[in-house]
Amino acid sequence: MALINPPAWMQAGSYPARTDRLAISALLGYPAFAVDEATPMRIRQGVRPSYQNYQLKVRPAATPNMTVIVSAGFAFIDQHETGGTGTYVCANDADVTLVVAPAGGAGQYRKDCVVASVYDAEYSGAVSEWRLEIIQGTYAASAAAAVRPSLPPNAQILADIALAPNQTSIAASHITDVRQFSTSLGGILPTTSAAAPNRPHPGQVLYLTDTDVLEVGQGAGTKRQVREYVRPSSSLQQNNPPLNVTGSYVDFTSSAWAPVTVTVPPSGMVRVTISANAENTNTATSTAHVTWRASGATSIAASSFNQLTAAGGRLAASRTRLITGATPGQALTITPQWNISSGSSSTASITGGTLEVTPIP
Repeated sequence: MALINPPAWMQAGSYPARTDRLAISALLGYPAFAVDEATPMRIRQGVRPSYQNYQLKVRPAATPNMTVIVSAGFAFIDQHETGGTGTYVCANDADVTLVVAPAGGAGQYRKDCVVASVYDAEYSGAVSEWRLEIIQGTYAASAAAAVRPSLPPNAQILADIALAPNQTSIAASHITDVRQFSTSLGGILPTTSAAAPNRPHPGQVLYLTDTDVLEVGQGAGTKRQVREYVRPSSSLQQNNPPLNVTGSYVDFTSSAWAPVTVTVPPSGMVRVTISANAENTNTATSTAHVTWRASGATSIAASSFNQLTAAGGRLAASRTRLITGATPGQALTITPQWNISSGSSSTASITGGTLEVTPIP
């Protein structure tokens, strides 16, 4: 096959349906997983993304039984029986209930698949329609041994259903959502790390939903993580602490020097910088410490690794420490602290404090 005529939407005596399908394919921005230039007209078929993530989502019945419900939505399904013949747009405008076949007896496990399938009599068979259907798997001796069945050639899998022996209802725990998504040219593709295209074209942007990372294709099968703008959070000291306790690390009150809370990025790394003027003239060896502690996504106590220390005089300085291994997505709070070894507010002071906390992408 060479040039495909007539072009889309041209008034002509013979206008094959595949012309419109190819027009849709041209507007879908992502090729099929593992596609290369040998099959340039293939697409990455899938479900249209939505903000509530309900497009063609499979869920159990409100009162679990041997049915599942597929939500409304759109699917883009490639024609696989004949190469280079375009993409079907499949629309469902209401919930559809599908019946799961009865489970097997003792020792019989099964994995069924919920799919959106296209049947086109122009290429094979006698019907021209698309369906939401359950393809029944074969029985296995264990859940681990149960595998997906063979699927129709023009199908997009939506969910796996795990069935144990003598099972009489389908709950949410039995359904595994395996939808993949398809977006238009220039759109950001939501995908998991495992399902991401392995050869994105230059400029393709992927949002990895499992790691909260943006990646961009560089061509030749390579991609890199998108650098995010680093936005530090800071807190300025407002008042000198009471300096009425010796030998212990004491939190500054929120009014004197407020803590800083940030969300830990996927890297698990956060940089903390503390600056202050510290002084303790009680004796030649009296100390004044300015430090911080971390709580929430990780716990870090005051120590020689994160404090400023003035001994028998005055110090004006900054210190930076990189926190690693914090739990991504959780809140991390950095609380400034003070400590004097001896003396009181008449001999010691801590002023001009600045706390800066920067998540590292």
